Amino acid sequence: MAHLPEILGCYQSQKREKMGGKGGSGRDFTQRIDWLAFRLDTARILIFPLSEQHLPLPLQKIVTPEEFLLHFLPAPLLFTERLGPATLVLARLLRDVETALDHKSLPEAEQALFVVVLAALGAAGQDDSDAAVLAVLTGGSGGQVQDAQKAAINAFGISLRKRGDFDTAAAYYRKALELAPHDERVMFNLARVLYEKGDIPACQGFLEQALAADPEFPEARSFLRYLKRRANVPRDDDFPDITI
Repeated sequence: MAHLPEILGCYQSQKREKMGGKGGSGRDFTQRIDWLAFRLDTARILIFPLSEQHLPLPLQKIVTPEEFLLHFLPAPLLFTERLGPATLVLARLLRDVETALDHKSLPEAEQALFVVVLAALGAAGQDDSDAAVLAVLTGGSGGQVQDAQKAAINAFGISLRKRGDFDTAAAYYRKALELAPHDERVMFNLARVLYEKGDIPACQGFLEQALAADPEFPEARSFLRYLKRRANVPRDDDFPDITI
């Protein structure tokens, strides 16, 4: 059964390149590309490169979740600042219009977003109706894409931690905090991975922040007590990650 594409937000890839000179005398530089990502299903993530104006281009590529975690880092504020407002406007227009929406008459950002959502629906084997586009923009249930984006970044962070890539997992959690700086669950998950990295002071600091945000957060309180009485690394199931 086909599923609606899920907007994962904006991500950035980096690629090392060499430019200039003959005989290996050129200089290395890092090429950064921004992308808009959709989850099609558990095995496929669809990505679209962003233009210099940070709008999605109709050039698509499908990668596996493993490839995605290996080569892409979240850029959530890019979505929030540029595409997030277009998502809200486009969703409102789709709710209000009484006939099929003429996407060619839309403003630039909304038109670009509409086109790639249609492409994502096609790649997922879904009907490309206005109602389906609206369902993608609202997470299928009228929710906020920003909440879905935070949940996706957190889930990727959990996956990275479990496979032992603590540095990248910490980077993901920090990006999630850019979206929700007071989310105690993300703070807890970041503390969890910082402990495994051996950064005990930073771990304790985020646990204390999590408790400041929610004084009744039992997992954070228990973990903080654990730090004070034990020095060994907790087993994986002692303090499970918090899903969102």
